Amino acid sequence: MVLLESHGLEYGKALPGFVLPDVVSKRNISNKDLQHDIAVIAFICNHCPYVVRIIDEFSKLAAKTQDHVSWVAISANDPDYRKQDSPDNMVKFAQDHRFSFPYLFDESQEIARRFGAVCTPDIFVYKRSLRRASGAPQEDGYSLVYHDRFEDLEKAINDLKTADKVSFETKPSAGCSIKWKN
Repeated sequence: MVLLESHGLEYGKALPGFVLPDVVSKRNISNKDLQHDIAVIAFICNHCPYVVRIIDEFSKLAAKTQDHVSWVAISANDPDYRKQDSPDNMVKFAQDHRFSFPYLFDESQEIARRFGAVCTPDIFVYKRSLRRASGAPQEDGYSLVYHDRFEDLEKAINDLKTADKVSFETKPSAGCSIKWKN
């Protein structure tokens, strides 16, 4: 196991579009399904010790904030590399850890690449921006406002309830590398 840090990303970058299958509900979930002004998109997997260490607290935080934060977890790991990351095992993992949010499988790994995800966990937080056009508020999608480790995620969410940025210096996400297909 090698610790890998995520790349620095451009804050304000638009949320990449996605449509992926939820392994539990068997429905396709897209960025258009996000319902709240704050959205957490986390790249995780079932076997990574860094994910395993935080997953119960992650799931509890999601349940605690689901009234004002949209949550999505995505696994982009190649299940041929580690069978534990297969869609069937993802269902069991989601159930065992009481996910109240979709757990999506990025089989092609295209979505992980679009986001710039490199490790598990790799956590991205977006906030819906409102811009004035002709004097009226207008929805303008989501912008990246946080790309950091789990340890400061709750503090970031609390900041983002009333502001468009976090009030502290961020650090890169860190974890195991995404298991890319050959």
